[in-house]
Amino acid sequence: MKRFRERNRAVTGLISIVVVLTLVAGALEFSKLPLIHNTANFSADFANAASLVPSDIVTVYGVKVGQINGLKLDGAQVKVDFTVRQGVRLGSMTTAEIEVLSPIGTEYIQLVPAGTGHLSGTIPLFRTTVPYTLVGDLSKFGNDIENYNIPNIEKSFEASAADFNGTSVADTVAAFNGLARFSEILGNQSAALATIVSQGSGLAQVLSQRSGELFDLVSQGAIVLNTLEQRRSAIQALLAATTTFSQHLTSLLQTNSAEFGPVLSSLDSVSAILAQDSNDIGQAIPVLAAFSRYAANATGNGPFADASIPTLLVPDNLFAQCAAKGAFPSTNPEVGCRP
Repeated sequence: MKRFRERNRAVTGLISIVVVLTLVAGALEFSKLPLIHNTANFSADFANAASLVPSDIVTVYGVKVGQINGLKLDGAQVKVDFTVRQGVRLGSMTTAEIEVLSPIGTEYIQLVPAGTGHLSGTIPLFRTTVPYTLVGDLSKFGNDIENYNIPNIEKSFEASAADFNGTSVADTVAAFNGLARFSEILGNQSAALATIVSQGSGLAQVLSQRSGELFDLVSQGAIVLNTLEQRRSAIQALLAATTTFSQHLTSLLQTNSAEFGPVLSSLDSVSAILAQDSNDIGQAIPVLAAFSRYAANATGNGPFADASIPTLLVPDNLFAQCAAKGAFPSTNPEVGCRP
């Protein structure tokens, strides 16, 4: 390795100058050096700068993400340059708002990310808003008062005074008494009003708790309506068939009314006779039942009765008929022969 004095002095001097110039440039542009201050530059147009000053903070959702670097007049609006650290996503439709910490406190820029892609260029005026401050409002109020027509205001007060002078004392007193009475009623009913408010709050709480059931009820009602809509054709067909049947039945009754009259009269007569004889029929049924029971006991064969007839009294043709094939309807000998 060569000693320093043995090196080429011209080359060494040139390298030293380059290094010094690089350090000076780095010091002047320190805030823009990559990997040291990893930020991105943006700007926004505002109708006025309010009370913004350089070094005020820039936030996203209340979190500090950068600061204001400068403000300059750009025609009838103010362009504010600011930086935002890398990693903060700002969409193409991001909006900017000037917010205040208190009515007379310091201000800052609040960014609201929106849209797709990435923010580029300047946020236009229609996507920025400025706050209302106490100082600004008082200044505007003072400017408005300077533009007021004081003589007209005096005339309006004079007209009001004339109206009061034209009103009798009794009417004025009655009006104020009515206002006092109204205030008294409100004061006396404060407990009832508080109860109404509390009950309304309870109702709102119950509705909030039952919101799921209410939504289910509404959705089920929609399902019922959809089902009825789907069954509408079937219901219409059923109604049409019912109407047709009713028309045909009416026509049939009108056409055959002469025939239906005697039939209905006969049915009425039969019903009257049955009603008259119902008592006799009711008494005859137990007697018939007893007779059937006694007859079955006498014959010994249930519903059949045995009878013995001498053979000489039976004609020969009856024997032939009973002896023929298939003469008996049953193979049971208790049935007998039926010619």
